[in-house]
Amino acid sequence: MRLSAAALLLALLVCSLSPGQGILEAYNTNLKCRCKKVTSRIFRPPHIRQLQVRTPGNGCPNTEIIIQLKTTSIVCLNPQAKWVQQLLTFIERRKLRSTAPAPVTKKGS
Repeated sequence: MRLSAAALLLALLVCSLSPGQGILEAYNTNLKCRCKKVTSRIFRPPHIRQLQVRTPGNGCPNTEIIIQLKTTSIVCLNPQAKWVQQLLTFIERRKLRSTAPAPVTKKGS
């Protein structure tokens, strides 16, 4: 009887250690993803208020592309969809064009 109480206490101690929580979190990494469902539906840029690209990390193994529409609804886009890739390329090009060039100064001799 005394041995089984000690074994039970040891089992409770082992179960409460923090590495066990890390192991459970490794299996449930999708808990920190914001997108549960994604869509490939096309949204025209004038209807998009904000676009956010979340790279894998912080417990989520997926790349997430989240848009907020002007109707204030939030939609998760499929990052593999062709139109989404084109939209990201368009935005990136527009950012590069709108960035002012760095001033070049020459040192006088």
